Amino acid sequence: MFQKISFLQFVLVLLITCYYSALGQSSKDAFAGFAVVELFTSQGCHSCPPADKILSEIIAGARKSKKPVYAISYHVDYWNKLGWKDPYSSKSFTLRQNNYVSALGGKEVYTPQVFVNGKIAFVGSDPSRLNSEIEKALKSPAKVSLAITKDSLLRDTLFVSYTSSKSDKNFSLVFSVVQRGVVTKVGKGENSGKTLTHDNVVRAFEIIPLSALNGNAKIPVKGLSLSSSFSLYSYVQQKQTKEILGVTGWDF
Repeated sequence: MFQKISFLQFVLVLLITCYYSALGQSSKDAFAGFAVVELFTSQGCHSCPPADKILSEIIAGARKSKKPVYAISYHVDYWNKLGWKDPYSSKSFTLRQNNYVSALGGKEVYTPQVFVNGKIAFVGSDPSRLNSEIEKALKSPAKVSLAITKDSLLRDTLFVSYTSSKSDKNFSLVFSVVQRGVVTKVGKGENSGKTLTHDNVVRAFEIIPLSALNGNAKIPVKGLSLSSSFSLYSYVQQKQTKEILGVTGWDF
C-alpha cells in the first residue's frame, strides 16, 4: 500500500535526492583523471622551440575542449652560459629537473625534457608520445582531491587557502603561477635573431608541506601583474617518487 505525502514533503524529498546526486557527481569529478605536463626548456637551446610549440598546441587544445590537462613550462638556467640569459630561467627549475631525473632513476638531464604526472620522462619534442601519455594519464583516477581558493593579493604576495582529501608528511603542495603568450626576441645564443613565443611559463613557484587537510599558503608574486593571461596551477606531489596525486587550477 502506498502512503500519501504532502506536496511540501515531496519537494523536500526531491531536494534531498538532488543534493546527494550532485554531491556524488562532485565527488566523482574531483577524482577524475588528469595530466600534469611539465616541460623543461630554455630560450638558449636550439632544439627547444619545436617542443615549446607542441606544448602551446596542447594548452590551446585542452582549454578549448576543457580537458584537465595542466601543461607547464619551466625554463632552466644551464643554457645561459652560451651568451643568452633566458629571462624566465631559474636555478630552482634546474634543481627541480635534476630531482626528477634522480627520482625516476634516469641518467640524463637535457632540454627539451618532459614529465607527465611526475611518473615518466621523455623528449619533449615528440608529439605522438606526449599525446599518448596524456591520454593514458586522463584514464587514471586522481588519488587526491584538491581545492584552492584565492583569499587576497597584498604587497606582491598571493594568499590562498587549500583543502585536500588527504595529507601526509611525505606529500608536498606545489603552486605554479604561469603566464600565457610570452614573446621574446632572442639576441644571442643558439636561437639568436629568433622571436620565440611561450605559454604557461612559470613566473612564480612555491612548495609547502601538505601536513594538514586544510590550510593557507603565501605565494610571492613580486613584479607580476596578474591579468587574464595568468593561471594558478596547484598539485599534490609525493616527495620521494615525485608522483603527482591530484591537481587543480584556475585563471586570474
